[in-house]
Amino acid sequence: MKREGSVTKVALKNNKGVAYEYWQCRYYDNTGKQKRKLFPPTQEGQREAKAFQKAMTKLKGNGELVSTSQTVSSWLDEYITTFKKNKLRESSRERIIQSYAKIEASAIGNVPLDKVNAAMVQRFYNQLAGTWTDNNGKEQKRLSSSSIKKIHVLLSEAYRKALQLNLIARNPMDAIEAPKVTTKEMTIFTDEEITKIFEAISTLENYKHNTSGLHNYRLLFMMLLACGFRIGELLALKWEDINLAGREIHVHSTKSTDKQEFHSAKTKSGDRLIPIIYDHLLQDLKDYRGRDGVTRLTGFVFANRTGGAVSYQRVLLTWQRICELAGIEGKTIHTFRHTCATRLLEKGVPTAEVARILGHSEAATTLRLYTHAIKNYNEKIIEQLRGADIVTKPVKKVSR
Repeated sequence: MKREGSVTKVALKNNKGVAYEYWQCRYYDNTGKQKRKLFPPTQEGQREAKAFQKAMTKLKGNGELVSTSQTVSSWLDEYITTFKKNKLRESSRERIIQSYAKIEASAIGNVPLDKVNAAMVQRFYNQLAGTWTDNNGKEQKRLSSSSIKKIHVLLSEAYRKALQLNLIARNPMDAIEAPKVTTKEMTIFTDEEITKIFEAISTLENYKHNTSGLHNYRLLFMMLLACGFRIGELLALKWEDINLAGREIHVHSTKSTDKQEFHSAKTKSGDRLIPIIYDHLLQDLKDYRGRDGVTRLTGFVFANRTGGAVSYQRVLLTWQRICELAGIEGKTIHTFRHTCATRLLEKGVPTAEVARILGHSEAATTLRLYTHAIKNYNEKIIEQLRGADIVTKPVKKVSR
C-alpha cells in the first residue's frame, strides 16, 4: 500500500497501449481528495518529485491544500446545525436564522466558500445598508446597523470554524472590520400618550364582545411602564416571584417569543429584584391575585386558559389595537421600558440603581441610552450647583 505523500515509480500506458515510466507523487488535500503529480523517470525527476512532496506536506500543514464544493450558504447551514444549534437558547437561534436567511437570499450565498474575498463581503454589507433585490427578485428593505453587525458575527464565526477544519486556506473575514452600530435615539411616551393608551385599554375592556375578562391588560402594561420589564420577562413572571409584603419582584427568567419555553437570565445582572414603587400598582397586584375570591400563590401572573403563559403574539396584537385607538405611531412595547428608565432618572434615582432595576450590567449603558432623553437635564445640573464655586478658597497672588 502506497503511503500518503509517497514518491514511487509507476508504469502508465498511453492510448496506444505503450507503457511509459514516471516518478509519481501521490497526496491528499485537506478535504481528503486524492491527487497525484507525475515527473520524468530520471534522477532529476525523482529529486523534483521529492521536493514537490515536501512542499505539499508543508502546504497541507498550513491548511492551504484546499478544494471544497461548499458554498457560503451550504456551509452556514451545516455550521449552524452542527456547531451552534444545541448551544443556543431559542431567541438566539431565531436571530441567527434571520441572519442566515439574508445571506442565503443574496448573491454571496451562492459563492463557493473558498472563493469569497474581503471586497465581496464589504460590498454585501454596503448592499444591506440600502434597499436591495434578493435572488428571487424580491425587493428587500435596508437593514439596521445592528442587524448587519449580527450577520458579520455569524460570517466571522463560520469562517473561523471552516479554517480550523481546513475547509479553506485563508479567512477573508480577517480583513473586514466589524460594522459600527449606530445607536438609535430612544423614544419615550409623553404624558398625553400614556393617558391615551390607558383610555384605549378601558375602551377595549368595555367592548361588548370582550366577555372573557381573562387577561388584565391594564395591569400588564402598567407593570411594563412602572417596572421596566422586558416583555419576555413579564410573561415568564409567576406569583411565587412576587413578594407583596416586601414590595419586590424577582426577575430571573424570560419566555420565548412564540413557544412555552423559558430560559434563565442571560447575565448575572439580569437576575434581579425589582421594587414595587407605586402604591396603586401594589394594590392592583393584590386585587388581581385575589380575584374571584381565590388567592393565587403559584402559576403565571398572566396565564392563558390552560395555565400556560400568555403568548407574545396575543400581547402584540392587543398593543397594535391600542395604538389604533390611541393614535400612537412609531412606538413599540419596548417603549414602556425606555419610558420607565427615563422617568426614574428624571426623578433623581441614581443611575446605578436604575441600571440594577433594568438589568444592565453597567451603569454606563444606562447613561448612554437614556440621559439624552431627559428634558432640561443641563438646567437641572445648573440649578443644583447654582452659586457654588469650583474654587473653595481664594487663591493668593504670588508676588515675584
